[in-house]
Amino acid sequence: MPTPVPRASLILATYQAPEALAMVLSGLLTQSERSFEVQLADDGSDARTKAVVAAYQKRAFFPIHHFWQENQGFRKSRILNQSILAAKGQTLIFLDGDCVPHKEFVAQHLALQDKHHYIAGRRVDLSKDFTQKLSPEKIEAGALNGTLGGLFHLLRDSLRKGGSKPFHRAYLVRNPILRKVAGLERVVDLKGCNFSVSREHLLVIDGFDESYEGYGREDTDVELRLQNLGLKIKSAKNLCLQFHLWHEPRAFTPANEDLLDEVKRTKRVKARKGMGAAG
Repeated sequence: MPTPVPRASLILATYQAPEALAMVLSGLLTQSERSFEVQLADDGSDARTKAVVAAYQKRAFFPIHHFWQENQGFRKSRILNQSILAAKGQTLIFLDGDCVPHKEFVAQHLALQDKHHYIAGRRVDLSKDFTQKLSPEKIEAGALNGTLGGLFHLLRDSLRKGGSKPFHRAYLVRNPILRKVAGLERVVDLKGCNFSVSREHLLVIDGFDESYEGYGREDTDVELRLQNLGLKIKSAKNLCLQFHLWHEPRAFTPANEDLLDEVKRTKRVKARKGMGAAG
């Protein structure tokens, strides 16, 4: 029997964070939507990540394809493009390897799709203390899936100094009237850890721009070029939920701001160095 084509391909970026990746993959094991694949875009992690992937490949109900490149500095855009080229789903959902998805994450991204928009979600930034108390086992048991007990512990953590923020992003709001009143249909921009778009549109803009070789702005570049193509943003606030595991903050690469300014000025659609360069 031929393998069914998945409804979605999750493009999951990771680098040297095997413990976090295990928790993200455990979150994917809880998904209500079953028709998806994972394209793991690995920017040069060591053998620990390979071991995590192998363990979950044996357990998961979804395919996990591991794309790896040698560590030569921050080259996330390049490995993302390789993963995108291999994706089979008509919808591409982007997720970082330190962001645990709620059980409705994939289902909600698929429900929001249309021909005229890209979908932009947000996340809860978990505290260091809350992150250290999590485990793959707790996540698979539903610790972040909106149970009263889980929400209570997260709320209690959010009320203390340095706690998880913002708590209001931790629960689903489906009612259209409540969403309108609460301003949840408004979103300013996409975050690279939580957005989706049709594979067709991303191919038209030639994927991520591999000119971005330091941390930051590669996702904003994609957003601007999607807008130049004519797409509008659609909010996934309080629908496509995810929880960002704590880690030390990273500094943006200043040169990437100049690259972004050029896109704003020229209104380009195609990447300078896009998926045609992947391989």
